[in-house]
Amino acid sequence: MDSDAAKSTLVFIYDREVTEKDSADDRILTCRQFAHERRWAVAGQWVDRGTNAVDVRRTFWTGMVAAMEHEGQGRRVVCLVADWDRIAFDEAARNTLQQTVSHVGGVCVAVSDELTPNSSRDAAMRRLHASGEQIGPGATLVRHDGATA
Repeated sequence: MDSDAAKSTLVFIYDREVTEKDSADDRILTCRQFAHERRWAVAGQWVDRGTNAVDVRRTFWTGMVAAMEHEGQGRRVVCLVADWDRIAFDEAARNTLQQTVSHVGGVCVAVSDELTPNSSRDAAMRRLHASGEQIGPGATLVRHDGATA
């Protein structure tokens, strides 16, 4: 893997705790390990809790997207989640939230999709490149055009 590309990837870890018994700790640890293995820089982690975690307008999600826009200038920005349900159980809501990441030039990646048997160390980077349009050397424009709610 191109070490410059890995270093230029800035990761924003997101999770949500829907119930009091739900803990994001292990999922966040999994995301941190995943990013570390790829030598991606972790900007931070954002966790919505309780009723805020099920609404489409989420305090920490909104803050994360704002941080992505502010800190991601000139870098690949990734919203990293353990699995797609961490964004939303409902596909339409998930697409709506993913579009907010896309609008600031980011892409969402789920660890569960990347840790399938026979996946290589570079699977996530290939996904980033394949899901976008190359607009210059080392620069890929990634858009999410899925359905919205």
